[in-house]
Amino acid sequence: MVHSGTRITLRASTLALLVAAALAPHASSADIVKVNGILAIPIEDDESVLDADGFGDATVKGNVRSMGGDLANRLHNAVVSGSLPPSGNGVQGVVVKGNSHGPHDNFNVQVNDGNLDHVVTFPGTRPFEFATQSETSAVVSGRTIVVGYNTSANSVVTLFPQGLFLTQAYLSGVSTSHDGGKTWTTGFVPSVSPNAPFTFGDPSLAMDRAGNIYYASLGVDATGAHNAIIVNKSTDSGNTFGAAVLAAVDDGSDKEWIAIGPDPAAASRDNIYVTWTSFQSDAKGNTTGSQIWLAKSVDGGATFTRKPLFVPVDDGINSAFATFTNPVVDASSGRLYVPFLHSSNVDADNVRVLVSDDGGNTFSFLRFGVPGAVDAFAYPVVQPGQLIDCTGGGLRLALTQGPDQGGGVFGLPRPKQATRLITQPQAQAANGAFMFVLNQSTSRFFSAPGAGSEIIVVRSADGGKTWDAAVKAAASTANDPQHVHPALSLSGDGHTLNVSYYVQQSDARLRTDVARLSLQDGKLALKSQSALSSTSFDLTPSNIVRTPTSTTNFDRLINTCYDIGEYQALVRPQAGPGNANGNLFAAWGDNRNTWVGPAGSPAPGPHAQPDVFSASVPGN
Repeated sequence: MVHSGTRITLRASTLALLVAAALAPHASSADIVKVNGILAIPIEDDESVLDADGFGDATVKGNVRSMGGDLANRLHNAVVSGSLPPSGNGVQGVVVKGNSHGPHDNFNVQVNDGNLDHVVTFPGTRPFEFATQSETSAVVSGRTIVVGYNTSANSVVTLFPQGLFLTQAYLSGVSTSHDGGKTWTTGFVPSVSPNAPFTFGDPSLAMDRAGNIYYASLGVDATGAHNAIIVNKSTDSGNTFGAAVLAAVDDGSDKEWIAIGPDPAAASRDNIYVTWTSFQSDAKGNTTGSQIWLAKSVDGGATFTRKPLFVPVDDGINSAFATFTNPVVDASSGRLYVPFLHSSNVDADNVRVLVSDDGGNTFSFLRFGVPGAVDAFAYPVVQPGQLIDCTGGGLRLALTQGPDQGGGVFGLPRPKQATRLITQPQAQAANGAFMFVLNQSTSRFFSAPGAGSEIIVVRSADGGKTWDAAVKAAASTANDPQHVHPALSLSGDGHTLNVSYYVQQSDARLRTDVARLSLQDGKLALKSQSALSSTSFDLTPSNIVRTPTSTTNFDRLINTCYDIGEYQALVRPQAGPGNANGNLFAAWGDNRNTWVGPAGSPAPGPHAQPDVFSASVPGN
């Protein structure tokens, strides 16, 4: 949407200043070495392992990388630098089980195994507290449920003569239940090669009609020299996953998502589609923009073909950045939709939707025709959240709790407790209908003081030819001002829609809620809202000031201001008889458990800890 000239000039100049800072060159120091043939990441004491060393990896609008994407990018930049110190004999630290406890009930069940969280200590340095799980994706078939999430629990730090090094990090965690979510078994999907023992999370799970489960995430190739989009496959209902397959080798890869559905011309064959953001850099390492790419498999994930889908150009209003894809397939026709967020240089960014009716061979844009939008194919959205300084994690939109620690750049707040936000258009399609759900600010202006946030559903009954008016699934109120990171589930007949989301209360604590919407006289209408989490929870200490120019997460592996993750899961059982309006399964990042930081921690004593919790939810 276009605002008055005075306001645009003010906002555009402010954003230009922030983006200019954000696109500063990346750090040139070596960040990775090979020790005895295994990749290793050196660790500095005054920042998180994943910190981006300034603004190079996280900007206000556009160049927003995921937690795992930050690490993947750092790994690649370090490999390119070519500084490889001599190898030496490594020494393991003292490992003790973490001190975690919290309330449990019959309604919400913890998905990850908390016994895997641990603390590693070495003489003369602060402890490593590996105790973060969040950001969920899931599939359900009958009583079998498989959940993917980011985790720091399977990380190894080794002391060499040259210093401390991270020698293993499997951030892509997985938990499986065969009793409808009552009990869980926890594991980690393997990398492409044991010689490159790193996966970087951002899980996205999907299931084909034969019951095979596919887990897409970020990783590296077999040498560790290049970043990659990887896909692991399970043929035994999530009990085990095979070695990762390379869907794409792309040093700028981030924010991948997977969808599976019938090929329009070969209805008995399931196509696998993986979309991702490819960040582009110049010869000096400056990030110049991002592109939307597609990888496709027609042989059950054994091989993939790849191609770019959208290459944005900065025209002064639209930016050169596009990200947050969420592909879906309409099983009734095989039609593929790829919604994503195209960042702008003004207050409102824009959702765009690519659509293919020939199995991803050709695409066209859906037309919205919103009055005042930058063009007919743009759906404007002002992203929610307060703009804060996450120091090593850059300037980020976030929900916060507690006081400002001071010292933020541009006078921005730098709170200790924060969780960063994104705006991904979560989508569903069925029987010719297509819809997506968004979090958006209640203000027309980016990072407006005191603005709330709400969840909206945008629906088309005819595949994008016409659009209904947006419906609010959750509105901002004095008691519940913020609503973010929605997940979406659609019944098989396309008539009932459920949306889960985070709520930040007026006391700054968070909870999760779920809303039910259904068709009424052919239009979508809100029918009910109810609690999803059985308790509210605090934010974690994720942005702790260590020095005037550095902050850290309490968990040293995790980027600053990363807490609940950037999405959650709400899914129905695999399509089939009797499942049109059955129970749903929800999983989300949840901080109800208490972690006790050890002596020497930047956050000693009890505080909130990120875990993954779940619930079964009525779908009708």
